[in-house]
Amino acid sequence: MCSVTSGARISLTSLANPPSTVEGRLLSIDGRYAEAALDDETSLPRGCLVQFETPEVLYLGEIESGWMEAGASRVRILIEHSVDLEKAAAIRRLWETGSPA
Repeated sequence: MCSVTSGARISLTSLANPPSTVEGRLLSIDGRYAEAALDDETSLPRGCLVQFETPEVLYLGEIESGWMEAGASRVRILIEHSVDLEKAAAIRRLWETGSPA
């Protein structure tokens, strides 16, 4: 997987109906957990299914906890699935053209 640069911008999108998106900064990814600081207060509840993306990977998971710290909303996300975007693009090219290149 990718290395995460502290402070990388992300859009955290709930997969609920209707979906909602909160902008923020990815603080860390450690094993199956990610932490993010959000630009606005969030009402994403514990257990809410979410997705976010770095330039290399799409992550799917659920909100494990949320709290306020130094005036900012923070969330901890249990990562349940990740998709390597480069590999996914190669698979798409293979499906569309029959050739991996």
